Amino acid sequence: MRKLLAIAILAGLAGFVTAQDAKKDPPKKEKPEPTLKVGDPAPPIKADKWLQGEAIKTFTPGKVYVVEFWATWCGPCIVMMPHMGEMQAEYKDRGVTFIGYTSKDQNNSEEKVTAFVKKRGPKLGYTFAYSDTRETNDAWMKAAGRNGIPCCFVVDKKGTIAYIGHPMYLDVVMPKVAAGEWTEADVKKLDEIEKDVNAVFRSINNPDAEAGLKAVAEFDSKNPALAHIPYFVGPKISLLLRAKRINEAKKMAADVVAKAQKQEDPMALNAVSRALRIPGVPADKELTQLMLTSAEAGLKLAGEKDLGALLNVADAHFAAGDKAKAREYGAKALAAADNPRTKEAVERMIKKYDDEKKDDK
Repeated sequence: MRKLLAIAILAGLAGFVTAQDAKKDPPKKEKPEPTLKVGDPAPPIKADKWLQGEAIKTFTPGKVYVVEFWATWCGPCIVMMPHMGEMQAEYKDRGVTFIGYTSKDQNNSEEKVTAFVKKRGPKLGYTFAYSDTRETNDAWMKAAGRNGIPCCFVVDKKGTIAYIGHPMYLDVVMPKVAAGEWTEADVKKLDEIEKDVNAVFRSINNPDAEAGLKAVAEFDSKNPALAHIPYFVGPKISLLLRAKRINEAKKMAADVVAKAQKQEDPMALNAVSRALRIPGVPADKELTQLMLTSAEAGLKLAGEKDLGALLNVADAHFAAGDKAKAREYGAKALAAADNPRTKEAVERMIKKYDDEKKDDK
């Protein structure tokens, strides 16, 4: 299921900003009332291993903590991580500690988490913790009625929960929490901001690209702190291309690629490559090269056996007209699929590379 999420995102379902647990949904029951809410004392954090940063035994009065729940299989979690690192750097001298907390499950082993933190952690620059049990996960996530990740909890200077929700809203939350000025009214304002964000996601799919760009610009003007939400990057580039604002799209894509390479962020590189592959855009050598460069750079950072990155490179070469290269990377992606269901999904995706062999030169 985790690998299938990567495939779904590659197929264009990039609106998934929250990943659900892969367990089969049980029969629906009446949802219990959350026992952990904004304003409640923060539960303790128990971890078997602190993989990066100092162990947090207790929440120190006068300090602020951001506890984000994530997993190695959660694409939307990983998309947010470079920005979490930026925020840790921004707020470090203001007594704020960001913690990426994850627990063991069948697809989120200690080995996978350790390898991820070893590879990405130094560049991200914030604290990471791992637990073999679900005790802390239950004390926070389950108690708060949350079953989708990424989900973060902001603990204020008094040790109480100031915010529970998606980390994409932290740029609104953190300035006031760090200053000790966060109020109940601010919590309620987030409901309106969330409606604005959902409206932007809808506008991204507007057949009228100029109308979509106008909606995005209005959102950015109204919510400047959220103008650079990572999930908006690819869709903004696609809108510019659909509106035939090619030079603007090139500049934005090039800027994102430069930043992503500096941050060693394969997800952003892959997002740019996907955004540059939309139908109806006139052939452009510079755009094609940028599409290939970003896809290949994303694979280099993600690793040669990363399924999503391999499929991305295969699709980029196919879009560029190199079907032989597309088949080469498609075969590598198929080899990287580690279960029958995933292999079946990959086979469906790469079939188009073989369907047009007769056109190859």
